[in-house]
Amino acid sequence: MTNNWELNKKLPNQVNQEIINDFLLSLKLENRSEKTIYYYRYFLERFFGDMIEPYSSISSETILQWFFANQSHLKEVSLHSRLSILSSFFTFCIKEELLLKSPIKSRWYPRLPKSVPKYLEKGELAITRLQAESLSPRNRLMVEFLLTSGCRVSEIAGLNWEDVDIANRTARVLGKGKKVRQVHFTEKCAVLFERYLNYHKYKTGAIFVSSIGARLGIRRIQIIINELGQNAELSSRLFPHRFRHSFATELLAKGAELSFIADELGHNDLGTTKIYAQLPKQEIISLYRKFMG
Repeated sequence: MTNNWELNKKLPNQVNQEIINDFLLSLKLENRSEKTIYYYRYFLERFFGDMIEPYSSISSETILQWFFANQSHLKEVSLHSRLSILSSFFTFCIKEELLLKSPIKSRWYPRLPKSVPKYLEKGELAITRLQAESLSPRNRLMVEFLLTSGCRVSEIAGLNWEDVDIANRTARVLGKGKKVRQVHFTEKCAVLFERYLNYHKYKTGAIFVSSIGARLGIRRIQIIINELGQNAELSSRLFPHRFRHSFATELLAKGAELSFIADELGHNDLGTTKIYAQLPKQEIISLYRKFMG
């Protein structure tokens, strides 16, 4: 049986087959998501499926010609992504001391426009919260927790009762790369937790569950949030990540430092100093309450 990180197709060059499988295994060991590994595997199969020569002999000119012939129709974002995948593969080869330098040239990358996060405007946020008041205790808590913690949908789907400290208004979540971090939530959210706990039939395990106690999956949570947006008659589709963007935008508007926002969101790539990592737990909680209530 083929592992989910191994190539599905036989490549023209066996050397390429072996080293690409090693590369994909390294992604698996780094806890990269299945979706990411699938996308890397798909593109590397496509590119090296056309390469007879081994990876170590492929020239910059050959790569550029292949992209012109096969990828020129792509949008800039997709082109940038596929160049990045190939660059990651060659960087892996360099780290493994199989190559001296990468044939990928930085000048090939298209300049991408900076995308604006799709957050909820103040009026939309008010309408959404008002509409959420008609939801079940479970769904109302879900909305408030997403809005005031900045969590990803996968993090809230994996949340368990033992992860939540209602008194201190904190929760442990499992983020990207299987990294555990602490998030915070408002007093209103804590009240909704208490109400839901009284209503909840299951006092252990998953927090957000179906009527038979099964943990809600990511797709089901997305559907609930999308239906909320439709009922609130928002002008564009509502999805959980818009709540995360709205959380960050609101913090920024209230004067929070970027490093604090990065800490709350679990970001590691903003290039800002993580000053809050050195602060006592109580000081972090005080800072959260200063900005979010």
